[in-house]
Amino acid sequence: MLIRIVIVVALLAVASLAYWWWSRRQGRVTRVEIPGALTPAILGAPRGYRATFVQFSTPVCAKCPPTRTLLQRVAAEYEGVSHVEIDASERLDLARELDIMRTPTTLVLDTNGVVVARMSGAPTEAQAREAIETTPAGGTEYAI
Repeated sequence: MLIRIVIVVALLAVASLAYWWWSRRQGRVTRVEIPGALTPAILGAPRGYRATFVQFSTPVCAKCPPTRTLLQRVAAEYEGVSHVEIDASERLDLARELDIMRTPTTLVLDTNGVVVARMSGAPTEAQAREAIETTPAGGTEYAI
């Protein structure tokens, strides 16, 4: 009987540690630099002239709609920041190229369309703002 109790307690401890580790990784902003730019033609939508949130979603993703709402709200608060949502199941080629393994995954593009940050999982508002702050403020809406 004592052995069963010890096994159950050990399993609960391992499961608790695994959940803690997994939840700490949700939405964490990781600075990355993927060579090459994502053009508006590749995205299927115009980019922001300061930064762009590129959210990869799927139809069965429960956290994708709240993430979309959050990212659109944060993007609206910054001048020159836009939000683009891509259905990973329809753009599987792009998802594979960018190593998108789960949804929602959000890439942050700088003014040139280069990926400068990545958030895997549903980010918090603070994490979304942190991702925008990683992009250098520059560029203008107009080009000559």
